[in-house]
Amino acid sequence: MEALSPTKKASPRDVAAAAADLLDQGAIIDRLSRPITIAALIGLMVGLGIELGALLVAGLMLVTLAGLAETYLALRTGFDAALFRRLSTGNDVPDHGKLDAALAELGLIAENTANRAIEQRALGARRLLVLQGSALVLQIAVVLLATALAQAHAN
Repeated sequence: MEALSPTKKASPRDVAAAAADLLDQGAIIDRLSRPITIAALIGLMVGLGIELGALLVAGLMLVTLAGLAETYLALRTGFDAALFRRLSTGNDVPDHGKLDAALAELGLIAENTANRAIEQRALGARRLLVLQGSALVLQIAVVLLATALAQAHAN
């Protein structure tokens, strides 16, 4: 296998294609988070009819809020994956100016973030994916902690 030399640079289309493929992994994170979020919401709704401890309610709320944040980030990563896929295909040179103008018109980017290189855009989108994964990790950590506390309290 040939090692990449420091002078060999990926083309913008290759970077966009790799970013789209990476961001597609956000769908896996979303599929894992969604049932946890739904279970927490059901727990909160059931808890309205019975008296749950304050710690349990706080845990359910934290899991729900992290799940809602993950859902928002899943929407963003999915949208970015579609944009990067669009930039990676076609015969024309991608026109980032037109894309930035359209995104700014929709209120999706700030004017000062326009005209960034594809590598900067990919790194920004990767940060969204990391945040999305972090929201799932938070959900799982709270569920595990609550389970451990419930077991300790039961004994």
